[in-house]
Amino acid sequence: MANDELKQKKEISFVKALIGLIVPVGIMVPLVLIGIDLIFAYLAAIFFLVVYGLVLGYEWDGLSKDMLNSGATMLEAALMIALVGGLIGAWIIGGTIPTMIYYGLKLISPQMFAPLTFLLCVITSMTTGSNWGTVGTVGVALFGVAAGMGFPLPLTVGAIVSGAVMGDKLSPLSDTTLLASASTKTNLFDHVISMLYTTVPLVIICFVLYTILGFKYSPGELDAANISLLVNGISANFNTSVLTLLPLALVLVLAFKRMPPLAVFGIGLAASIIFAVILQPVALKDVFTTVVSGYSSSTGIELIDNLLSRGGINSMLSVMMIAILAGMLSGIMSHMSILETVINRMVGALHSPAALVTLVTLLCSGLAIGACDQYLILTLPGIAFRPSFDKADIHSAVLSRTLEDTGTVMTSIVPWSMTASFIIATYGVPTLSYLPFTFFSLLSPFVCILNAWLGIGLFRTTDKVKYRPLWRRSKNA
Repeated sequence: MANDELKQKKEISFVKALIGLIVPVGIMVPLVLIGIDLIFAYLAAIFFLVVYGLVLGYEWDGLSKDMLNSGATMLEAALMIALVGGLIGAWIIGGTIPTMIYYGLKLISPQMFAPLTFLLCVITSMTTGSNWGTVGTVGVALFGVAAGMGFPLPLTVGAIVSGAVMGDKLSPLSDTTLLASASTKTNLFDHVISMLYTTVPLVIICFVLYTILGFKYSPGELDAANISLLVNGISANFNTSVLTLLPLALVLVLAFKRMPPLAVFGIGLAASIIFAVILQPVALKDVFTTVVSGYSSSTGIELIDNLLSRGGINSMLSVMMIAILAGMLSGIMSHMSILETVINRMVGALHSPAALVTLVTLLCSGLAIGACDQYLILTLPGIAFRPSFDKADIHSAVLSRTLEDTGTVMTSIVPWSMTASFIIATYGVPTLSYLPFTFFSLLSPFVCILNAWLGIGLFRTTDKVKYRPLWRRSKNA
């Protein structure tokens, strides 16, 4: 038995390890680029690595054991993702998300159209956890208003996209937020709090820039027909009292008390089901159906139906599978010491935590331009660099934050990405036209690197993750 264990722990050369890293990525990226589902891309990469390992002399029993064991470690994350899907459905049918959108729409002001467009999309994306949903619904309404009053359309789209990706990045309901925390094995709420160090400054910068640009055009009267359609449609189909926000408040309180995420979302889901039955004219059976299958809106108002037809555990099945497959891929690479060998060579010349963060940022930016797939960017680098961050005594929340500062936000401004194609199809505005005004996506990687070199929010592994604006790690600490 001892000889078998020794055989499984044999060293792998840098060249062989590099092949074991480059080829799977070389398999996954082209598949993603031609539109193949990421699940299949992961399966193809896993298949190659298993065959490659067998060719190099690794035993099947060892490869399969570590592959399955590592995949199993992602089951908790997969369960949490499922609970979030159910929670979104419950919050929609219970009126929580419609109420947030309802009050957000009422903030629109002619004098502050551009910055409030940004903030409204932040609110919508935060509450729905959906970038595309925000762009394709509330964003469409705001785009129509801008067109009606002669407001610059590229600037409008830039504000919409910036707000949408910001909410998608930070929302605990977003699949990207869940994946980034899962792939780096970071507590979800540590991850969210860590992101505040780069997100809050960006929100302030974006708000100021959109305010300055917005006032240049000084719109007179605002044709709010589309906004009124949404507001009236929501109020006619949902009870939008403040009471509907109690399930959201409960989740925030439990999260603030640092309860385990599974407990937070589990309790939140149970409470949301109860409140939905009490506050909305819906049957308990319909609420349970929505939790599993998602909410299907049938108000007759296309904008509302597109925005609210979402959620449910079933909607998260592919993300759950991706999380498990990412764990399986990690297990094979760990068994063969592929990532450890390659990353040790890459970081060998790096002498500071800031340099390591910079390397991850540049790598993820390259993947965003080349692979154009958020899930790939939020999983592979997280798996690859977690041991290096541990060795450098950097908290995993810094790594997960770095992934989001690039992977979540940059695909919207890459012209050949699926996200950019969706935006073009929705608004008819070319990527290169709205790109200069998508401040959040453009500035996010730079703020990430700047924070790292200044030591702002650069937590060590033993630090408790808290948000203290401008807190920085002393160079001597």
